[in-house]
Amino acid sequence: MPTGYHHITLNVTDLGRARAFYEGLLGFGVDQDFPGEKLRLRMPGTSTRLVLRPVLPGTPAGDQFTEFRVGLDHIAIGGSREEVHRLAQTLRAADVPADLHRDRAGQNAMVTFRDPDNIQWEFFED
Repeated sequence: MPTGYHHITLNVTDLGRARAFYEGLLGFGVDQDFPGEKLRLRMPGTSTRLVLRPVLPGTPAGDQFTEFRVGLDHIAIGGSREEVHRLAQTLRAADVPADLHRDRAGQNAMVTFRDPDNIQWEFFED
């Protein structure tokens, strides 16, 4: 039986910019680095990895993620209430729009934000 996600791979328009966002701003640690080809990061405190790689040949110039296509809508991860609030502050300090609010049940804190390629993330209080 599966024990969780091993990794998620995102195609990004600028590997350096994505690295700065995920490693520098969000604190993901480098697990493997294949310069110009792909970067594998580990989500803090987990065994889950995030792989970043340049967009595939044939991707239209200026393409950007949208949840209005078949496939990925957003990525949601969890942590403590304190971590959710800390991430919201970190994002706002870096001028990344971050919506700190409660889930639909009004119980748990969450922050919603987008990466440089417009991929939406949600960080939920566990």
